[in-house]
Amino acid sequence: MDVEQAKHILGITDLDDGRTAKIKYRRLIGRYHPDVTGSAPEKQQELAQKINAAYSLLKSEEFFLKKAASETLWRATINEAAFAERNIYAPYHMDIDADDLYQTMTRGKYMWNPDEEEFHLFLRSIYHVARDILDAIETECGVPANTDSLRLSIQEQLFHCLAMQFVEPAECLSKIARPDIVDSKGRSIYRFRAYIGEKQNLEMIKRIASLQIGETVYPTSLRNSRLMIANKNGETLGHLSFAEDELYYCLYPFMSAHLAQIKLTVRNVQASKERYSRHAKAGIEFLIRLEKAADNYRNPDMNSRIKEIVTKYRNLLQETA
Repeated sequence: MDVEQAKHILGITDLDDGRTAKIKYRRLIGRYHPDVTGSAPEKQQELAQKINAAYSLLKSEEFFLKKAASETLWRATINEAAFAERNIYAPYHMDIDADDLYQTMTRGKYMWNPDEEEFHLFLRSIYHVARDILDAIETECGVPANTDSLRLSIQEQLFHCLAMQFVEPAECLSKIARPDIVDSKGRSIYRFRAYIGEKQNLEMIKRIASLQIGETVYPTSLRNSRLMIANKNGETLGHLSFAEDELYYCLYPFMSAHLAQIKLTVRNVQASKERYSRHAKAGIEFLIRLEKAADNYRNPDMNSRIKEIVTKYRNLLQETA
């Protein structure tokens, strides 16, 4: 393997710096590493080995050590209509993985760019925006939040709305995944690995454990960013989870807007029958076909909803003052 082959495997261009190269490596290895896929087929294990080999080779290259030309310029579009600005964070050093070691690169109404900003740091920035908004309301009202549960509930709603303002689903999906095929009507079909699992509800544990490899399971509803799944008898199995959290923000908007069709197939089942440790987990092959209109889809403006949440919290605090 030479340098050009390694760059092709990781999807790295001559414009990328060390930070961007590492983000792309993490995204790929997170999708194909055996620890994530479970009992991965030989082809996936081979691909994971190639990704690691490519990353190891490029780490010694000069371009991989350079920083971006300017830390004050951020390669992402701006949403002028966003409710608030957010910080852009980056790790202090690309070989340090601790989540709390990060620096502020810049601040603004920048959209999330998967090639520039690691997703967990994007989520951190949105969390801080939501926290600061609620802190300001508490200061304005002269009282702290009435209960932790009250604030957490409001903050969760606010977080979701704020995050949607900084994600373009179609653009982000094109950067983090490639379609398996494009059908005769020009519709892209993607394949992802997901799972359903349960550790508490005994009845649901039994249902998941009884699933058969190759069996189809079905979506029943999409609420609060949770896609609920049922078996062929219509019995609830729980909600679908992805190994990569960014997929929720890239895929679910299309489903909410009725711009996608999905097929869910069981690929493996794991169940424990230990007396004090009952649990079950089923790996799911998630196929999604996007309508052509999805290419131009934009998340709706959330400012009205954000203002409603902010007003509700302010009124609740004033009532308890």
